[in-house]
Amino acid sequence: MKAKRTVIVLVVVIVVGGLWLRHYFSPGAAVKRRLSSTVAAFESEKMLAVMSGISRSYSDEWGLSYETLGGYLHETMDTYDDLDLDLIITDVEAAETEARVGVRFILWGSFEGSRGYVLGSFTDPCTAVLLWRKETPGWRFASTEDLEIPELTGQLESMREGR
Repeated sequence: MKAKRTVIVLVVVIVVGGLWLRHYFSPGAAVKRRLSSTVAAFESEKMLAVMSGISRSYSDEWGLSYETLGGYLHETMDTYDDLDLDLIITDVEAAETEARVGVRFILWGSFEGSRGYVLGSFTDPCTAVLLWRKETPGWRFASTEDLEIPELTGQLESMREGR
């Protein structure tokens, strides 16, 4: 009887462990971990770590590339102190080599000693759909498919039209 109980417990542990490992190594979970580490690097103003999460072939409908996106990120880090990106993942659609991640976010920071919103707000957060691709070194942020930043609506539209 005790041997039978031990076998049942062992089978349950193996099944649960297998399901957890399957989820942990799934494309969606891997992209979420990569996104989280990239956000943490941004908040810590570690530019090289942030850029390692972005594909060298990054491009989007607003005309941004790896280099120009890096320039905007660097400018933001230089302008604001104590950056804090409140990010909520709203949706993940993952396949083996691509994943689309819907996010809602607010960027906080300090400027000349005063802390406040940089982008978005509680009542009007920014939203985006981020395209991630599995590349040789791992998952990389490859494009922004949809982007709404309340403070930059006009500028984003003119960038899109100017392409």
